[in-house]
Amino acid sequence: MKWIIKSKHLNEDEKIIGLELQDEAGTFDANVRWDGSMEIHIHSITEEDNMVVDTIHTYDIDGLINKLEGLKEVCMDYLDD
Repeated sequence: MKWIIKSKHLNEDEKIIGLELQDEAGTFDANVRWDGSMEIHIHSITEEDNMVVDTIHTYDIDGLINKLEGLKEVCMDYLDD
């Protein structure tokens, strides 16, 4: 998945302290800060054709990825035919 930089936030020394990113499909976007905190938005359409946006806040992207990978494994063990 390719991410597009929508905007860069700079400090007074012109160093990047934040990014606003979006995936090519427009289904994910993220606001990422220099300290590792981020807000991730997931855009999806329900069966009734309504737009839903879920938001995740994290300071630990690696921990979140590990949790999601573990969740995927359990789902595959119990639900995958």
